[in-house]
Amino acid sequence: MRRALATAVLLVALAVPSVAQADGDPASDVLLLQDSYLPYQPAVPKPVSNALNSTLKQLRKSGFPLKVAVIASKTDLGVVPQFLGRPQPYAGFLESEIAFNKPKQLLVVMENGYGTAAIKPNIASAMTKVPKPKSNSADDLGRAAIDGAIALGTAAGHPVPKPKLPASSSGGGGGTSPAIIFGVPVLLLAIGGALATLRARQTKRATS
Repeated sequence: MRRALATAVLLVALAVPSVAQADGDPASDVLLLQDSYLPYQPAVPKPVSNALNSTLKQLRKSGFPLKVAVIASKTDLGVVPQFLGRPQPYAGFLESEIAFNKPKQLLVVMENGYGTAAIKPNIASAMTKVPKPKSNSADDLGRAAIDGAIALGTAAGHPVPKPKLPASSSGGGGGTSPAIIFGVPVLLLAIGGALATLRARQTKRATS
């Protein structure tokens, strides 16, 4: 079982970057597999990334599914670096990349603020009361993402408790990968679904 799990994790590690390279927009590909996209380098500290993913899991379970993209640099934007510092326009672009059959509620976090897409205006307006990230460090961006997700959930009538976190390091690090480890069968199905979706997206672009 351990060997099978290790193999599946390796497949995810190989599949996600290859998908991202094929499309050029890392967050749009990672969010096909999970609810959060986090910077690769420097990585969001593990306690913060774990807390964000736990918060998103609770929100989804309560009936408020939310995707979150944390963008720290042009590297996180791939072939669309012009969106750096423009969270709201990027949110609209990214949501269109991951929506397909139905809208996907989305929160984008950048150093200079937030962007939302596919979220009702009365709920999205809650972000006006959420302070901007303290800095562009992966730590501060991750913490801001948690605050934003909780604010949106509360405004939508799906409050979840704020996780307890260690003091901010404001220095990033911690070695968190955007790929979340599921059970082996779920991992393989998720990879297959993501690749099929990407192929459909590319076919749509080629014929449009």
